[in-house]
Amino acid sequence: MSDKHFLPSDTGKLVPNCLRAITYEYEFLSLLDKEKVIYNNEFDRSKVALISGGGSGHEPGFYGLVGSGMLSAAAQGDIFASPNYKNVKAAEKVCHELGDSGEWAGCIFIITNYTGDNLYFGMAAQDLIARYGNEKIRILRVTDDVAIKKSSNSLVGRRTLAGITIVSKLAGAASQNGHNKDEVFEFGQKVIASTASVNAGLDHVHIPGHRMDVEFGKLGKTQLEIGLGIHNEPGAQKLDYIPSNEELVFTLLDMILNKEDEGRGFFNYSNGDKFVLLINNLGGIPIIEEKNILHTTLETLKEKYDIIPARIYTGTFFTSFNAQIFTITLFNATTAATKTFTTDKIFELLDERTNATCWPNTIFTGNESIQNDRIIRDFVGYDDDAPNTVKERSQDLRIDPEKLEKIIRTAAERVIKKEPELTDWDTKMGDGDCGYGLRTGAEKVLHKLEVDKIASSGSILKVLHVVLNVLKDDMGGTLGAIIFIFMKSVINEVEEFLRENSNLTINQLFAFALPVGLETLYTYTKARQGHRTVMDVLIPFVHSFSETQDINKAVRVAYNAAEGTRSLKPKLGRATYVGGLADKTIFPPDPGAYGIYEIISALTL
Repeated sequence: MSDKHFLPSDTGKLVPNCLRAITYEYEFLSLLDKEKVIYNNEFDRSKVALISGGGSGHEPGFYGLVGSGMLSAAAQGDIFASPNYKNVKAAEKVCHELGDSGEWAGCIFIITNYTGDNLYFGMAAQDLIARYGNEKIRILRVTDDVAIKKSSNSLVGRRTLAGITIVSKLAGAASQNGHNKDEVFEFGQKVIASTASVNAGLDHVHIPGHRMDVEFGKLGKTQLEIGLGIHNEPGAQKLDYIPSNEELVFTLLDMILNKEDEGRGFFNYSNGDKFVLLINNLGGIPIIEEKNILHTTLETLKEKYDIIPARIYTGTFFTSFNAQIFTITLFNATTAATKTFTTDKIFELLDERTNATCWPNTIFTGNESIQNDRIIRDFVGYDDDAPNTVKERSQDLRIDPEKLEKIIRTAAERVIKKEPELTDWDTKMGDGDCGYGLRTGAEKVLHKLEVDKIASSGSILKVLHVVLNVLKDDMGGTLGAIIFIFMKSVINEVEEFLRENSNLTINQLFAFALPVGLETLYTYTKARQGHRTVMDVLIPFVHSFSETQDINKAVRVAYNAAEGTRSLKPKLGRATYVGGLADKTIFPPDPGAYGIYEIISALTL
């Protein structure tokens, strides 16, 4: 866990500043400043008021659920602390007074099932019942967590996780559509009973102001916890290794969907039921990892349970600061349906637009979210056939096939062997992708060498065209583009000479063509010798070979140039942004330059 935070000088202003900021950002939101209540200033008391709330630190919950067709107001407490009685009462009062279109329709508290929230919302409810009567107030407790077995939660009940988002959307949309308090309340109960969630995380969260050495439950570097709560509550299972997404998601879905698990079995479903899937990021999961979790979940649901969700939602709905935790939430719309709220009606309510800030207003037009016809897996591009159909030329460059294969194999193997060092150097001075990119390209070329036998005819041009396609399709990164442009220009020049039936030797052809490749490259990059880039090897190598046609000498020049980058300060690329360079005189070698040298060095064989 990270203990670094961006905090105001007065940490007591952390929550108030956040609530003021969100109010400035959205015109439909207003704030009761002292009471820490965010409310929808467009709400009308003739609709059933839906009020929730809880401790701060879960942003965008709870304020992100406030808006048309969702919550009417949210009472925010301090960090991980329940809002007090006055906060909750203020939230109800402001909703009670909004609008002028008729009689007050009543209020439903949608609360998280934690002790403090139960007590403080309960206090407010009892006071309101005394004032307005029992018929005006209801409480919905969201209990979607399935991680803790029934025998362990019999007294306190199941915890609240991201399922409160779906409950708030459906109950809020029902209220917006004019349904009365009892209809909305009973529907909300059905939704809660049809919602199940489970968390998994790489660590507990650090709370601002708390000491790292006393944080309870901190996980080790290779540990993962299943079922941990949103306030650092311990989970159901701690693993001493970090499983793959496939293994982890299978375990989590089994906790939700395994009907034979007597300790759980909270979630009812049958074949053909319509589902909603929500993946909640608790604040610290990179988006690319979040989307991979979604992809794995969808695949596992289809393959193991024959479930294709009709709606998918992902994002940060209900967080825990910067926690590296995610939630899988499943909602069964079929079992939640009633005579009034049919399955089709439920999806209409989900699809209704809202200005609540955390709800994704995704437009769905079908009955299934996964429409494979929108994923084009066999697109035929301009030159997709190039890697495998490079034609033999009447004028070609040929050498002994065994020698050609040895050169290509050696170049690839040297790059692969050097990759850890290249990656280390690039991580220190750049973004760390250079070594991986070169290795990816080298592995692909080796595959072509072994499976497609690209060197079997001894055709240099055929091999070079295959390498070009690997650079274009598989390698990526800045270095891949530079090598491609250089090689493509060189090959074009060589082929032009061959079309003119030139009698030049191979060395003579490349002595003429290599400088043309450099000149072409100069039109696409400002990098030159001395800038600490791949050009520091490429330029002297080309000049040496074009002048002498001595490959051994040119490779020695390339080696000295690669080593020489240790004393060069970067002038281009991401390495220029590395701090503290002014005081340094010795650096790691430039990884791109050294990678090119490793390839070139095989030419001496």
